[in-house]
Formats: sequence, C-alpha cells, structure tokens
Amino acid sequence: MTVSTIEKLYRDYRVGVFRYLYRMGGDCHLAEELTQETFYRACVSLKNFHGESTLSTWLYRIAFYVYTGYLRGHPRDRHLPLDRNIPDRGRTGNPDRALEDAENRRLAGEALHRLPETYRAVIILRELEEMSFAEIGAVLNKSPSTVRVILFRARQKYRQLFNQLADGKNLL
Repeated sequence: MTVSTIEKLYRDYRVGVFRYLYRMGGDCHLAEELTQETFYRACVSLKNFHGESTLSTWLYRIAFYVYTGYLRGHPRDRHLPLDRNIPDRGRTGNPDRALEDAENRRLAGEALHRLPETYRAVIILRELEEMSFAEIGAVLNKSPSTVRVILFRARQKYRQLFNQLADGKNLL
C-alpha cells in the first residue's frame, strides 16, 4: 500500500464518510474525529480488502462500526443535538414560511436522532446517501430483503416520532 493509494482513498471518500457520520451523530467535531478513526482503521486493514463489495461500501461499514463503537463507550451521547438547525438567512420571501421550514428541519433532525442506530443508518444511507439495498446490506451485514424491512419499520417509527414532536409531546 503506497502513500498515494491512501491519499486517493481519503480524497475520494472523505466527504461522503464525514457526511454519513455527521448525519448519524449530529456533531461536526465528533464526525471529524470518527472520520479520522474510520480512515485509520481502513488503512490498517486495507490489505484484508478483497473486493467482495465496493470500496465505498466497505468504508461505510467501517464507519458504521466506528460510530456504534463510540456509542458503546459514550452511552450519554446517543441523542446528540444537531448543530445545523440555523435558519437560512440568505432566503428571501415570507419570513413566517422560513421560520416554519426551519422548525420542520429541526423536528426532522430530532426525530431522526431519536431513532435506534440501525434505523437511522438505513434511512441516511438510503434516502440521503442514495445507496441501493444491496449496498446498505453490505454495510450493515444484512440481506437486501432485511434492509427493505428495516427501512419500512424505520420510516414508520420516524413518522411516529416526527408527529409526536410536532404535536409537542415529550418523548423522554
């Protein structure tokens, strides 16, 4: 493994892995730290990569295990606040609508972060990272049909949490 191979791996996949970890945890600094840990582990085990999945799927699997490992060591951080709930100030138009949109984004982020890690991962990987069921299955070590079932249940739970938050019910 050459330095240029490691640099190319990092350059090609850093943004996607960071974005995934940020969406999982909601904290920019934590996502940076876990992204570095993901690439460290990838570099250490790159010689064991045999191409049974795509390189990106393999990296997302490492990132998932790095994130869940972090949570095992820090159980109080399971529901980290999103630090991206700042309304878009550059938007013109109706200020009431902008405020409503910002509140809906906040509620959506809160509902997402209250989901169990596997549900959250499946929604993020499918809806935001646009991975196929087979790719998500490879990341989570599950069959594509199992991923479909998990996604269905995750969407149901997400809708339930979002509606409860929107109705002002305390879920704690």
